[in-house]
Amino acid sequence: MKKSGILNKEICNLIGSMGHTDLLVVSDSGLPIASDRYRIDVSIVGGKPGVFDVLDPVLEELEVEKVIFSEEMKTVSPKCLEETMKHLPEGIEVEFVPHVEFKELTNTKSKGVIRTGEQIPYSSIILVGGVTY
Repeated sequence: MKKSGILNKEICNLIGSMGHTDLLVVSDSGLPIASDRYRIDVSIVGGKPGVFDVLDPVLEELEVEKVIFSEEMKTVSPKCLEETMKHLPEGIEVEFVPHVEFKELTNTKSKGVIRTGEQIPYSSIILVGGVTY
């Protein structure tokens, strides 16, 4: 993770503190985030796809078993969804939930939110490590 130069100390500390039932939201969909959520803003330079720069090493480090998307991604951002699915390792369970439920998970169940420099509607991805919620 540190070799990639993407994950800073804050992100490493957050991942290290997560338990098996914690959820982590990666990227920025413009969703309001509860004030008690751990929030990290990642500056992506050089126009790289910020979501994937962060997503790939975090998937590996958390040993993610499940990924949750907002249902809206299917219609609002199908290309973003398709690209994201290409980055998911085989065997990971994928779930789509209504956007209202997605926001609820973000604000009540997630350990923290990593906001990248990307500003794509509905591009947030919830990662579930270990035993699913």
